[in-house]
Amino acid sequence: MKKIYLIAAVIALVAGFATYFFASELKTSKIVTGVDEATVLIAVQDIEKNTILTEDMFQETKLPVNAVSYGTVCNAKDVIGYMATDKILMGEQLMVRKITLVGDSKADGRLSYQFEKGMYAYTISVEIENGVGYFIKEDDRINIYDRLIPSTEPIVENVPVIKISDYPSNILQDAGTEITTYATVTVKLNKQQIAKMLEVGHENFRVVLVSHEESHGLTDDIANASIPESRNSVPKTNYGMGEITMAPPTTEK
Repeated sequence: MKKIYLIAAVIALVAGFATYFFASELKTSKIVTGVDEATVLIAVQDIEKNTILTEDMFQETKLPVNAVSYGTVCNAKDVIGYMATDKILMGEQLMVRKITLVGDSKADGRLSYQFEKGMYAYTISVEIENGVGYFIKEDDRINIYDRLIPSTEPIVENVPVIKISDYPSNILQDAGTEITTYATVTVKLNKQQIAKMLEVGHENFRVVLVSHEESHGLTDDIANASIPESRNSVPKTNYGMGEITMAPPTTEK
């Protein structure tokens, strides 16, 4: 009887080792076939809101595509210098909606994310007459003059426009409703420029739109481009190449 128990114990022990090694093999190799994987970034530490991201805060990990959350980031180098807009927990997949650029006009989220240190948002009132007939758009540059004291010198010049109209109108524009009329223009100024605006003592201004060529210093570049006289007024393009869509996460076999 003891011999039978001993044999059973040995068989059980062998079965246990076999199960262990099989499970280990599953972790280290792709025994299961037909499962697509995607690379995701996993936080290796808790990351507080407003933290600037560095590469060592994340680990690139391969997961089955059905375990990857929609909108995850897959390359650590792509997020270096971004800022966390919400707390990111250790072990969490990094979602693109939880990060933003700062000091960059393309930053999503708050307006304050969109300009660099030392610059400030300043809003002025405009009408169709003193606001260039509502032709001013975001990223344009303008000169601002005192309407009550005629002068050839602007109060501030070549200042970038960061928003037209108010917040509710911009929300509607993001949803597809273009802003065609507006009562305010918001520009980006430094402290010295703000002081000049405040010294005027009133808010009766005239806005002048600066040409893109002048505001961005492109005159010499255009002259040096050697533009041929035969150039078409509108570039020829290829049609029927298919609709451009958002690419899904990269998968690897």
